[in-house]
Amino acid sequence: MNVLVLGGDGFCGWPTALHLSARGMKVSIVDNLSRRRIDHQLGTASLTPIASMETRLGTWHERTGRVIEFSALDLAHDYDALCELLRRSCPDAIVHFAEQRSAPYSMRSPATKRYTVQNNLAATHNLLCALVETGLDAHLVHLGTMGVYGYGGNDAPIPEGYLPVRIRDAKGRWRDREILHPTDPGSVYHMTKTQDQLLFAFYNKNDQIRVTDLHQGIVWGTQT
Repeated sequence: MNVLVLGGDGFCGWPTALHLSARGMKVSIVDNLSRRRIDHQLGTASLTPIASMETRLGTWHERTGRVIEFSALDLAHDYDALCELLRRSCPDAIVHFAEQRSAPYSMRSPATKRYTVQNNLAATHNLLCALVETGLDAHLVHLGTMGVYGYGGNDAPIPEGYLPVRIRDAKGRWRDREILHPTDPGSVYHMTKTQDQLLFAFYNKNDQIRVTDLHQGIVWGTQT
């Protein structure tokens, strides 16, 4: 299987790329290395050392004999290059991690709020547009977050997929429908994830793009 990992330099993308490569899949990484630039701007660094992309890829090849390709590409701005990459690589599946991933950072200033919205939503929408334009039938897997539902603690179950509801029509008759579960984002970052849901639902309905949107909770530890 040929898999494209978007945001493959990140704390979720890199181990995912290694896992898929170790299972014998052909893996290519796309990343604009923004996480590294943001850390540099803030004068901070990861609790665990992060080697350069060149060192990471070289070490993986030395230890396993497997090759992971890397493309430095900004999904939010390099649309034509993204289309060309998709045509050239023809992935069977695309794993989408390519978004500014920090809720606190997204609320830090007007500049970081704007960057988070512009980067995250443009990246997701460009990817969906590119899949339609190229005609690729790739399965898109996106990592969302349980934070889109808020932290109010109302104990209501969150279903897999869509939420079944009943609404009255103009004549007072009850109608059954399925809708996305209501959201209650607590940060600009989480708000962009709620918009991702709408984009995925729209392109699935209108263009039959195959999408799996996984919403995960917090995972702690250095070995995860």
